[in-house]
Amino acid sequence: MEYLFTYGTLQDDEVQFNLFKRELEGDEETLKGFLLLKNKVYGRYPTISRTNSTMDIVKGTVYKVTPLELKNVDVYEGEGYERRKVVLTSGKTAWAYMERLD
Repeated sequence: MEYLFTYGTLQDDEVQFNLFKRELEGDEETLKGFLLLKNKVYGRYPTISRTNSTMDIVKGTVYKVTPLELKNVDVYEGEGYERRKVVLTSGKTAWAYMERLD
């Protein structure tokens, strides 16, 4: 299993059912050194950006998902996002989707 940190539409029950065919159970988490940017990707969807400032915190939810489920999320998130590893304040290492920089 892998950890997936979410802060937007991946927390929605309907989105989860469509992607995972189940409702995910998660835990509240925070990610330091990142800032939540609203209306960034496609002019509509929020994303996070690394700031490296411990004053910047993104609140979200972390879920356990399978590698195959992560590939489905890659398709859902599309070209506007990329999946990167982050370290949460709990010390867990998780995947998070953020704005593609290239």
